[in-house]
Amino acid sequence: MTNGLVKSAARVMAIFECFEDVKRPLTISELVRLMGVPQSSMSALMKSLLAQGFVDYDTRARTYTPSVRVGLLGSWLMGGAHNQDNLLGMMQELNAATGDTAVLGVLNGVETQYIHVVNSYQRLRFHLRPGMMRPMFRTAIGLVLASLRDDAEIGRMVRRVNTEAERPEDKILETDVMARIQEVRDNGYLITSNLATPGAGVVATLVRNGPSSRPLAIGIAAPNPRLISGREFLIDSLMAAVDRYASGRAARAA
Repeated sequence: MTNGLVKSAARVMAIFECFEDVKRPLTISELVRLMGVPQSSMSALMKSLLAQGFVDYDTRARTYTPSVRVGLLGSWLMGGAHNQDNLLGMMQELNAATGDTAVLGVLNGVETQYIHVVNSYQRLRFHLRPGMMRPMFRTAIGLVLASLRDDAEIGRMVRRVNTEAERPEDKILETDVMARIQEVRDNGYLITSNLATPGAGVVATLVRNGPSSRPLAIGIAAPNPRLISGREFLIDSLMAAVDRYASGRAARAA
């Protein structure tokens, strides 16, 4: 500790203040220059923040930028969650309308990372937490996001997952993955059940006109009985919410 501060914690907050000051993506070298810290320390901090989903990384430009997860953290303090083009507002409305868990996710390597969650208030519920990581091909959100990739890249990702699998049962069939990918491309959404969590499932779709260049997907997670009995209602609620969000973003940009 220095002057009562934990050095790494103080540096993390200073990193985000740097982004707020310059309002653009930054390279490691730029962050080192702006903050005056060793490059090895900065690289380790940014690697940790990337793994937790708090920053995004552009491999071509080699720049970092705060992620949507960071932007959502303080939304509840500002009282601005009810605009049509507000992600948090959309998630809260989905939660209120369906009673089930609304979850927002991104791809982090070959895993799905849940960057924001509004959990169900019902007694029988599918409980998730922000930051949680799941194998991408075993989540509806991961499969929806994978549908944006070309088939050859999806095949490479499947092979990578299978190579890294520690148990035979963790391996996946490329034919099964591509069948689900085709469902997303045909319908615009995907419903999965018992894929990552026994007894529960998710209906998910892409977030259009999102606030960052990194693709986002949103889903409604529910126990199987409610997913089955309320299938059409959940699909309609999700797709209508995403349409309102996209329209609100487009109107704000016009």
